[in-house]
Formats: sequence, structure tokens, C-alpha cells
Amino acid sequence: METLITLIAAAVTMRTLYPVNHPRVASAVMQMIVALHDVLERRRIDSLTFLIVGDDLVVENQILRKSNLSQRQFVQLLERRAIERLTLAAGLGEEEAHALLTALAVGQPIENSAHVIFGRVRVTFDGDSKDHRDRQDLDPDQLNVAREAFRRFRKDRSVSIVEMEKLVWGFIDSLSRSTRSVLPLSKLKDHDEYTFVHSVNVSLLVLGQARSFGIEGPMLHSFGLAALLHDIGKLMVPVAVLNHPGKLEGEQWSIMQSHAEQGAWYLSEIENSPPMSVLVAYEHHLRYDCKPAYPILRTPRQPSLVSRMTSIADAYDAMSTVRPYQQPLLRSAAIEILKKRADSFYDPLLVANFIQLLPPAQP
Repeated sequence: METLITLIAAAVTMRTLYPVNHPRVASAVMQMIVALHDVLERRRIDSLTFLIVGDDLVVENQILRKSNLSQRQFVQLLERRAIERLTLAAGLGEEEAHALLTALAVGQPIENSAHVIFGRVRVTFDGDSKDHRDRQDLDPDQLNVAREAFRRFRKDRSVSIVEMEKLVWGFIDSLSRSTRSVLPLSKLKDHDEYTFVHSVNVSLLVLGQARSFGIEGPMLHSFGLAALLHDIGKLMVPVAVLNHPGKLEGEQWSIMQSHAEQGAWYLSEIENSPPMSVLVAYEHHLRYDCKPAYPILRTPRQPSLVSRMTSIADAYDAMSTVRPYQQPLLRSAAIEILKKRADSFYDPLLVANFIQLLPPAQP
């Protein structure tokens, strides 16, 4: 059963990253179908029903605790599409399997078929829905306090980790009151200091990713704080370099690259600075495939989970934001770039999950 769930989640990941006719999608579909038929044959049943009951996944009257990442991802996939029941029957073919994956991966209309039955599917609300009314804006006072901390750091190299921690707890509280997985961040774009605004956005995007995998409590807070401080080293980079209108080269590029190491060194010297924040400041530009990036490592290694989440959020927000040297990309264009760089720069599982978390594009 765990193998089947893992293969369904993997197939949805492939469909999120690649078109329906891609060889990786076809391979994932076949593995999923074979695994389903194997489970049905072993259990001597004609169909298999998955139910979402509260926070639990129930399969054929058996509660499966969310003990692994794939299972948690599978539950999240159903919840995001408001599916409380999914039945897969013997005889499931490739065409039906592709339709199922497309519905789960890219949000196409969900329809029952001969061997795939969805239960209690709720209609998605529009912009005037309860979802919209329930959304809570971030506390402006919290933002102002943290923004002032960033300014003080730029001026006299002092920053209060306590102030940053309070801000992240506020983020978590706002997220918990919202029915969306990732909060819309457009109002935060009104601020004029790019590094701070970008850091806030990345923190929120990482919190959304972490929550989707069941990370909670102090660990969730550590993820959010590390993401908030990921670019702290950029506050040591001259403004002229940060806002340079064009491609950085030579010494300017070397200065910009140094922000990862400088940020990690700075945080490591602060009393009670969380180790995870130091790690993310150092790792957030490392590649998933371990190929050369910056900082240059003596021994190539894959970055940590929180750093991999941060790198995706970092890239997405940077591509989506007005900057002195570039206009923002459309969401669809930014997503396509993330897809193309999955398996090289970014973790493909996390890219697929991130894409599924983003709210639907407005018409």
C-alpha cells in the first residue's frame, strides 16, 4: 500500500513538471497502474478506496498514519482539490490514469470515469468567497519593526534575532488563520526596500511549503526564520552593486556571490543564532545536482531540505518582483523556468509541490 501511494505521488510530481506525453510521465503512469493491480490482486478485491478523515488517510477501513513524505504529499494532493474520497478500480487504464494525474497535478476539471471515482468534491469559491473573506493580512506593526531591524543592520551591523523570531511567529499565525496554503503577497510589494520585502516573501513561501509536508511548531518556526534571514549577507553588499542595471561581471559579481558566506559568518557570530539560519544563509545558492555553484565547496554535497525549499522560493519571488534591472515575469513564465531547472538547480519533488501550492492565476 505504501508503495502504491508513493508511486501515485511520484506520478503526480512527474505530471506537474512535464507534459502528458513525456516519457517520464508515461513511465510513472505504468508503474502506478501495475502497483494498483498488484495491491488489488493481493487483497483479492475489485477496487481500493482512499478516504480523508480529519487529518488521517483511511484505506479500506484501515487508518494509515502519515509516516512518510509521500503519504503526506498524497493527502495534500487530495485536500488541495477538495477530494475527500478517491476510488481506483481494477481495469484502470492509461487514459484514465493520465486524466487522474492531470486533475491532481494541474487543476483541470475533476470527472469520474469507469475506474476512477471522486467523492464529495466541493466547488472552488471565487474571489468573493469565504476563502477570500477569511484571509488575514499580516500585522503592519510587525513588518515595520522587522523592517527597522534590517535598516539598523545596514547602518551599524546590528540585528536582533528576537525581533525576527517574533515576526516569523506572526507569519505562522497569519497562515494558520488563512484557508490558502500560501498567502497572496501583493500588498508587501508596496514597500520600497527590495531586500527586506524579498526576505519576507521568501519566508512566507517557505512556511507554506513546510506546512504542506506536515512540519509544525518550533521546527516550522525555524524554517521560516532561516528563510527570512537567508539573504542577510546582501545587507553587506554595496547598494550600487545590488541595484546595478544590468548583468554583474568581474569584481561586482564576486562581491554579490560573497553574500552567502558573509551572511553565514555574520549569523554564526550572533549569540543564540539558530544553526539552521546559518546553514540556509550559506547553502541557498547551492544546486540540487551538486554541480558547481556558490559558495564553492571542497566536497560537493546536496543542500539541506530547508535550503532546497528556500532556493525555490528565492528564485520564484526574484522572478516575480520588479527590480532595478528587470521587469517581473508572469507567473506562468516563472513556473516554466522552475520546471526546466528541476533536477538540476532545484529538487523536482519540491518544485512540483511548490507549483501545486500556488493559488490559481487570476483571469
